Amino acid sequence: MKTDLIQLKIEKDNNAVKYIKIIRKFDSSLSVGAIKQRIDNNDFVIEFDLEYYDALEDINENDRKKLFREMIEGLCQAGAKVSVYQDEEIISIDNLDNWLESLDKISQQTEKDIDRELK
Repeated sequence: MKTDLIQLKIEKDNNAVKYIKIIRKFDSSLSVGAIKQRIDNNDFVIEFDLEYYDALEDINENDRKKLFREMIEGLCQAGAKVSVYQDEEIISIDNLDNWLESLDKISQQTEKDIDRELK
C-alpha cells in the first residue's frame, strides 16, 4: 500500500555544510551530525509525510508541503544532487510536483465543500 511518505537522498560532495543549513531551516530537530552521517552513508537524509497536518500551522497559514518543496528547490540551487523517493521508490521531481498540486486541489475542494455545507 502506497503512503504519502517522501524521502530524500543527497549525493555526497564537498558542499554538505550548505545542504545541512537548508535542511535544518526546514527541520531543526535533525542534528547537524545526523544529517552529515546520512549524506555520507547515502541514507535517506529527511522524510516528510505529505498527509502530515498540524492545526497550529493551519492557523498560522504555514504550508509544510510548500516549505518542503522550497527546501528541495533550495538544495538543488545550492548544487545538491537530490533523489526523491516515495516509500523507498525513486520518483521524479515532476511526479512530486504533480502530486503536490493534486493534494492542493483536493484540499481546496474540501474547503469549498465544507463552506457550502455550513451555509
